Amino acid sequence: MFNFKELDLTKKQKYFIITFLVGFLFKYNYVLLRIFNVPSITGIIFKNIFFILLIGYFLVPLVKVKRGRVSLLVISILFSILCVANLWYNRHFGDYLSFIDVTTSEGVGSPTVLFRHIIKAWDIFFIVDVILLLILIIKDKGNKGQSSIASLFTMGKMRKRTVVIVLLLITQIFVTNLLLGNEGPSELYSTSSAAFVNVYGLLPLYFYEFHTSTYAAYLNIVNKEVTLPIELEDKINDKNLIDNKSNIIIIQMESLDEKVIGYKHNNQELTPFLNKLKDKSLYAENFYSQHVNGSFDADFSFLTSMYPINRNYSFKEDDMTKFESIVKVLKKKGYQTMAFHGNDKKFFHRYKAFPSLGFDKFYSREDFSSEDRIMDLKESYLGINDYDFFNQSLHYLEQADKPFFAYMITVSSHTPFTFYPDSELKEEYSDIENPLVHDYFQSVSFLDKSLEMFFDKLEQRGLAENTLFIIYADHEAGIDEKEYSSSEDFVVDRNINQPEHIPLFIKHRDIKAGIIEKTGTTTDIAPTILDIMGIEQKPKEFIGSSLLLGEEESVPFIHELPQVLYKEHIFIKDIKGLERVGYLKDRKEEGVELTEKEKNRILKIIDYMKVIMLKRRVDTKK
Repeated sequence: MFNFKELDLTKKQKYFIITFLVGFLFKYNYVLLRIFNVPSITGIIFKNIFFILLIGYFLVPLVKVKRGRVSLLVISILFSILCVANLWYNRHFGDYLSFIDVTTSEGVGSPTVLFRHIIKAWDIFFIVDVILLLILIIKDKGNKGQSSIASLFTMGKMRKRTVVIVLLLITQIFVTNLLLGNEGPSELYSTSSAAFVNVYGLLPLYFYEFHTSTYAAYLNIVNKEVTLPIELEDKINDKNLIDNKSNIIIIQMESLDEKVIGYKHNNQELTPFLNKLKDKSLYAENFYSQHVNGSFDADFSFLTSMYPINRNYSFKEDDMTKFESIVKVLKKKGYQTMAFHGNDKKFFHRYKAFPSLGFDKFYSREDFSSEDRIMDLKESYLGINDYDFFNQSLHYLEQADKPFFAYMITVSSHTPFTFYPDSELKEEYSDIENPLVHDYFQSVSFLDKSLEMFFDKLEQRGLAENTLFIIYADHEAGIDEKEYSSSEDFVVDRNINQPEHIPLFIKHRDIKAGIIEKTGTTTDIAPTILDIMGIEQKPKEFIGSSLLLGEEESVPFIHELPQVLYKEHIFIKDIKGLERVGYLKDRKEEGVELTEKEKNRILKIIDYMKVIMLKRRVDTKK
């Protein structure tokens, strides 16, 4: 294999092939172990042996000539790009970069997000080998030994080496697949992409995803029967807690961590208005976001009371007219339904999804005036700032027929957290060294001020008196710095997307302030509203449950590796079933397990969501 003496390699050429091999294996194993969390170490060991033999038999001779070394450098560069792209995508979205993400995703927005929020200093290790290979090519200009290379690639040697490589690859695939349940490629991929890449490899995964992105690949899904999980309960209160003609204002706040509620820095509250509002509201203290693909998951899960699934860009790919929604329910009750968002209406394809879900009107960036803004802050790629967004929305609310349902989405606290005016800077945060944390605190403070102004003006105009307010966040800010971290302190033994803790306020004059202890997500908001209003029966497809009723239930998050949160313990669904992998720090309880009935309910919900979303995506391609 590595017979350097036979090849008569120079010292620099030996360094070259060793650098190439070590760099390749480091990146490959990191991606499989840290990003994919592959289940079989045996499969990785076999795959490493395969690559060592492949490189030793077929690539080592290439270092004798400059053209061969350049070819290996190009391979290393391309593979590094693939690995770094997966690393950064995983760091921001918590998943690997799939073919679907490349062709469908909206990206991260401003380049500032990439440099401030995603790139880390130690990422240099993913290109160190490329730099060393380039230096070695420049310094070693010799092409000695071309004749010996030709002798190494004789038909006899090639045949023997090819047989060894193929046999090893077949053995690796067979053994690893046997360890992981002995399923076919299609079943293995639908069960777990981590298992698929463990068996077949990284590049075969992308080829398979390209294949399954075509309509023909979904024909088996179209014909698959799917029914709602029989364990779903239709519990809802038939007694209204508020006037059933109350206006409803939903405010979906951008990137607001539950942790900021009550948080102080230098004795300055980040959210003084929201802190006061909490004392007057029904507040859910164990509430989590459905953040599987992007911010639109919050829209989808709230409006449809369903769970978003991994790699499904619902508003873009699915026929939203086929979904039940809280909007359609309220329209039948005589509500005028409106959506408000200060960004471009085409962002996340809301301009198509919202009308399909039943909204009468969608006010977007084009419906707000830059000239009439109060804040000395120019528009950005995010649209209009929150203060002017709320202020100008008042006119539309006043003109609306009553009762109305208004769904409002903020933007100022979006990454990179710089969309706030200098005039609103808080001096108390000036000592924060990390610019990301500093700007996040400033943008959250600006959001809080904007909300306070909005509520004050609603009261002045008589629009707050008989209005139900539901206020929550789309997801956490995703900050993990020394001075501040967004997430709760979960102790986990896997590199997984941890549940994102967000606030939920429910405010109405007739609802007594208090705390909701039941664990829930944005999927549960719509049934909770119906419960509050005394609407006797929720739509058939609403999978969520009212936060005001029932006992504690497990909550699913259908990531690439589906998760379940139950009594502050995290379970994941892999090829072996549901396995406990973590818990909230200092809250570990012995004996917390899912009952067989609950496991069955959750697994059916996950399967149902995967099938129904694919079926409705296929329908749009006919």
